[in-house]
Amino acid sequence: MRHSQQMPDATDHEELPPIAQAAWEAYLRMSATKNTYFEFMQSLEQKYDKGETPGEEENQELAVMLQAHSETVAEFNEAMHEVTDADDRMLLLKKMG
Repeated sequence: MRHSQQMPDATDHEELPPIAQAAWEAYLRMSATKNTYFEFMQSLEQKYDKGETPGEEENQELAVMLQAHSETVAEFNEAMHEVTDADDRMLLLKKMG
């Protein structure tokens, strides 16, 4: 129990170096697009459960969301690749949870 109480302090209050901060911000953007995409998928699943199918507009919206998420994933991967210092990377990974 003690360890779990200490973990938030170790990551929440430590400032990330600029290169790791950029990767953290890319991670947050990637998480946001993922959440948006999954929420939309859940709404479509409710339609399927009612025997309905998504319309053309919904399919287009889904494609736009998927493209946006793909772009943020690529941005995050690139930003992570830039974090070459092992200590900086460890701080970042701890912050990501």
